[in-house]
Amino acid sequence: MDVLTDVMQTLRVRSHLYGRAEFTAPWGISVPREPGHAGFFVISRGSCWLETDGLENPAPLAGGDFVFFPHGGPYRLRDALDSPVTAVEEIESVEDSRGRVCTAGGGGAPTSAVWGCFEFEDGGRNPLIESLPPVIHLTAEAGPSVQWLQSTLQFVTSEISSGLPGAETVANRLTDILFVHAIRAHISGCAAHGCRANGWLRALADPKIGGALRLIHQTPQNDWTVDSLARAVAMSRSAFAAKFTTLVGESPLRYVTAWRMCKATDMLLRGDPISVIARTVGYDTDAAFGKAFKKHVGLAPGEFRRRSRETAVSHSCPDVQAAPRTGRRAAERAPAS
Repeated sequence: MDVLTDVMQTLRVRSHLYGRAEFTAPWGISVPREPGHAGFFVISRGSCWLETDGLENPAPLAGGDFVFFPHGGPYRLRDALDSPVTAVEEIESVEDSRGRVCTAGGGGAPTSAVWGCFEFEDGGRNPLIESLPPVIHLTAEAGPSVQWLQSTLQFVTSEISSGLPGAETVANRLTDILFVHAIRAHISGCAAHGCRANGWLRALADPKIGGALRLIHQTPQNDWTVDSLARAVAMSRSAFAAKFTTLVGESPLRYVTAWRMCKATDMLLRGDPISVIARTVGYDTDAAFGKAFKKHVGLAPGEFRRRSRETAVSHSCPDVQAAPRTGRRAAERAPAS
């Protein structure tokens, strides 16, 4: 198994669609950052402008465009750069025959979108997610790398607008697939157009450091040291440690521990026995694993698993404007990132 596949298989994401947005010019909305969630939207009709910290200049959006915020925003959308902006929490939503719809604007040219978010069960503490840029903008004209993404987008927007029985369930399942397609399209686009990958993705492409990452992922149970990793990729200890830290963003041993805990988190959520998890990620005893896990995550393994199960039963992906304490009620009012 390659490293990228290994990391993607440990990603546990809850997908949620909020419904449709129907805006008429002039209109504008402002969406705050929501940590631990990756907001997204699809422009299904019309056009608008996107402003966010991840872009030097406002970006024009058109029908078929997909915009993804791996780190939760913030961002602004509006039909024209001089249109006034309203905070997203002030926009009311209603139910119609095709589900929830948010409306705003002055009655001019229409723009339609489908909104949703991906919630990370680990809060987004994953090397792949952390290496992604603040915003990913994919268009229908981006080339072969987005062929499958565009097909999925069409299915999602069709289902959410259909009003057919079970449409929400189908659309949410399609949204799970959308997440994978979006990341693959971004990576493929970078490879095809020579854009510079960031952090972990850049490290993965490096012959030496990428080789070390493959070793760590293939055998996390090994008693890895900086010396042993450096020897395995034919580098001096000092040169390896410096290059690994520069590209990955943390030291080799910190990465080893972080990946072990990421793997352990996935196994805990799958229901694997703690004794099996401990040995799989390189700890001789359950106690040693428990101590390391609690230091890294903040909870003992058993407590983490119990709380995660409770959350999975009761939680729905919150809407961007909702503070953690406002919960479901606010999420039912407006779209989100």
